[in-house]
Amino acid sequence: MKWIILALLCSQMAWADSFQKTEQRVCTELDLRNDKLPQIRDQKNVSWCYAFTAADMLTYTYNLSEMASAADVAINYNRSDLALFMRWLRQTFGSRPEQGEEEIFMMPHQTGFNKIALDRGMRDGYCPERVFPSDSWTKMTRDGDKWNESQTDLKTAMLEIYGLLKNKKNLKASNIPFYFHFKNVESAGDFFKLIKEHEPSTFYSSLRDEVCKFDRIKFRRRFQSKMYIKDPGIFVSLNKQLNRSRLVGIDYDSRILSDRRNNSIKLSEMHTSSVVGRRWNNTARECQYLVRDSHGNQCSRYDTSYECLGGQVWLSESLLYSNLTSLVYIEKK
Repeated sequence: MKWIILALLCSQMAWADSFQKTEQRVCTELDLRNDKLPQIRDQKNVSWCYAFTAADMLTYTYNLSEMASAADVAINYNRSDLALFMRWLRQTFGSRPEQGEEEIFMMPHQTGFNKIALDRGMRDGYCPERVFPSDSWTKMTRDGDKWNESQTDLKTAMLEIYGLLKNKKNLKASNIPFYFHFKNVESAGDFFKLIKEHEPSTFYSSLRDEVCKFDRIKFRRRFQSKMYIKDPGIFVSLNKQLNRSRLVGIDYDSRILSDRRNNSIKLSEMHTSSVVGRRWNNTARECQYLVRDSHGNQCSRYDTSYECLGGQVWLSESLLYSNLTSLVYIEKK
């Protein structure tokens, strides 16, 4: 799958300016939001936008009774060949981690590709969000003979877990200062067992397997995921999928969210979201798309000129095109 990276880079050089604008008669009003996507989850400081988008797309496409866990999707992605290759690339040629984050590249909050996440999710099944949460984990901190409960964002949790893994020679279940509580990992002893048996590169996969072992649900059918690399007709393909009531994942430069003037692609700024709606803007005389982000329901992160609907933002074609690299959808037949 390394071809994906090359294709994305080449597409920007080949199709930098022109695109086929959507006509008003084609840009009919459309809203795919429903009760299958009841909340916008917050990825906070983990680079899991692709996994949050994939989890939403799986939930919507398969009409699931509860949301699929984005954490489950992301950690599953980290077992893929491309993820392992990218991890090696970053460790070998990337910049040095900040102090206190020495093993950051071994942890599952790297970026990824929506298509691969979807394919692996459809192959392996899903774990519900209520079983394996995606935006914060429950931390139990030792206080004498008691345990105090609090919520910790995932990046902080992973760095704290790394501290335990790095110093596990000095730990026992009886003196571990804290642990993270999940279904099937309900005590300090359960958590310490995972710490004792694993290194950072394998810990989270084992945690995922243990937490979800009784709740993973297989999909009855596997559909194909399709990736469309940017060219002047990309909105034709986007609208075709929206007309078929399919959520569409888009890969784009995240700077356009906070600055409407951005019109270039920087790979380090790549972001993935889903398109959940469409409308015609009479003032701008162009089609707009409702982009569902993965940073909660706040609007403060967006350019103030945009119309924001609780973490979802309307973006015009002309703004989106110059920042867009590709789109992904599930071809449900």
